[in-house]
Amino acid sequence: MFTAPNHIAPGGLTGLSTLVNYLFGTPIGTVIFLMNIPLFVWAISSVGYKLVVKTVAATLLSSAAIDLMSFVIEPYLGNEILAAVFGGVAEGFALSLIFMRGGTTGGTDLIARLLGRRFRHISMAKLMMCIDILIVALSGIVYRSLESAMYALIVIFVATKLIDTVLYGTDVGTGKLFFVMSPKVRQMGDRIIREVDRTVTYLDSHGGYTNEP
Repeated sequence: MFTAPNHIAPGGLTGLSTLVNYLFGTPIGTVIFLMNIPLFVWAISSVGYKLVVKTVAATLLSSAAIDLMSFVIEPYLGNEILAAVFGGVAEGFALSLIFMRGGTTGGTDLIARLLGRRFRHISMAKLMMCIDILIVALSGIVYRSLESAMYALIVIFVATKLIDTVLYGTDVGTGKLFFVMSPKVRQMGDRIIREVDRTVTYLDSHGGYTNEP
C-alpha cells in the first residue's frame, strides 16, 4: 500500500520482489514466496522443521495478503516521506508480533534469525539492516533515483527501531528488568536461555534479616 506504489524497495526479499515487479510486472507476493523456498531448505537443515513451519505459514499468509489485498486497498500515492514512515511502522510492528511467537516471514528476517544463532551479541534488527542496505543500493540503480534509495532507508530505520523497541524495550524507561529469587536460579536460568532465547545475570545475595542465601 505504501512502498511499492511510490517506488520504494524497503530491503530484503520484499524489496527485491518490488524491483522485479517494477521491471517485469510480476506479482510481488508470489515472487516473495518463490524466493524464500531456498531459505526454507537452509532453515530446515540448520534449526529443524519447527521454526520453518511457522515461517512457511507466516510467509505464505503475508505473500498472499500482499497480492490479494492489492485488489481491495487503494495504494497511497502521495507524500513519499509519509509513505516511508507509515510503511516502516506497519512493517516493524507486524514483524515484531511474528518474531515474538518464534516465527519469521522468510527473507532477511529468516536470514537474520539464522545468523543470530552465531552472532548473539547483535540484535536481529541490526542484522536485518546490514543485509537490507545491499537491496537499497540496488533499488537506487533500478529506479535510477537516489531519492528512492533514501526513502527506503527511512522505511528500514523506522522498522528496525520499532522491532528493537517491541522485542527488547528501550533505554527511556519502558524496558523491563526481572529479579528472580530462588534456590533453583541456575536451572531457571538455563531454561530461560534455552527456551525463551534471552540471557540472564546471576547475582549472589543474602537476606538482610536471616543472612541466608
